[in-house]
Amino acid sequence: MKIEDHEAVVSFLKRCRRNLNQNALNRFLDAQVTPGKEAYVKKQLKKAGAQEFDGDAGQWPSLFLSSQKWKESPYHQAVTEQLLSEHNSRYQSQWFAGGRLFNADAVQPDRNRELGDWMKLRAMDEDIETLILSENQTEWMLDAPSEMATNDPYAEKAHGNIITFGLGIGYFLFMALRNPDVSHITVIERDPETIGQFRNVLLPLFPDHDRFDIRCEDAFSVWNREDLKSFDYIYADIWQSSEDGLFAMRKLLKQDNPPLENADFWIEDSCIVPLRTLIFLHYEELVSGKTASIHPDYEPLMKDVRLYFESIPDTVRDPESLKTMLYDRRILRSILGGKPCA
Repeated sequence: MKIEDHEAVVSFLKRCRRNLNQNALNRFLDAQVTPGKEAYVKKQLKKAGAQEFDGDAGQWPSLFLSSQKWKESPYHQAVTEQLLSEHNSRYQSQWFAGGRLFNADAVQPDRNRELGDWMKLRAMDEDIETLILSENQTEWMLDAPSEMATNDPYAEKAHGNIITFGLGIGYFLFMALRNPDVSHITVIERDPETIGQFRNVLLPLFPDHDRFDIRCEDAFSVWNREDLKSFDYIYADIWQSSEDGLFAMRKLLKQDNPPLENADFWIEDSCIVPLRTLIFLHYEELVSGKTASIHPDYEPLMKDVRLYFESIPDTVRDPESLKTMLYDRRILRSILGGKPCA
């Protein structure tokens, strides 16, 4: 692919570069917010790039999440409250401070598709006690509002015979079992201790035992076309955060890239932020003729980016096409899978 560096394209690249260097929202993480200061904080978040505060201020969402509503959520009522009264398992309690801003969802894509992606920051209206699964002092999963926001949409989307990768505290499994469109769930979990703990402690609190089974296998040994073809829906959640998620997604997609509408990845929009950055850097390479300096960890992925765009015979003359290739999920998954443009 070639890029014609006329004024509109150059201006687009400059806006992307400016947005890429903008990280003002990070300074609000764990910042204290009170009802009296909420309006002021919203204005500051708007200036920092939170696009949900554009438009009429009267329509802006509240910064506070209801602790009571979270306590009334299905998983919390059926599982968390029971286990918080026990202290003899890997499932431990952790207090989540109210009035402190945290990232409540996956990264939100820039509506202008110019790398101005942003965090949805929220605070609980009071302290809450959460259930957490830790391993080697590393937090792997917890029953918190962010888990609801990043898992519930996929549990609602699931249908038919589904396979999910990663067990954790069984949050996705529990919520997917509530979906009447789900006939059966196969869970792939590689850690026998996690499975044993689930069966001993959590399983009695779960409904519909005949609608799911758990297999102790490695996700990368199962994620292949032959094993996946019998499932109607696929969901993967085997990483701790977006930092290791991108590389895990890449490894899975290199093995097989299922149809977009049939497979989802936990916090995918957070995981692919570095990929969008690499695509942008390649745009700059194509315009300037100079090779970008890439961190060694991302060099293999940059090779995939270059491979994909080298396979496109066109010359791009408009920013809209460049924006599409930055944000189209099908294209991004193809790049991660190491595939040239179809």
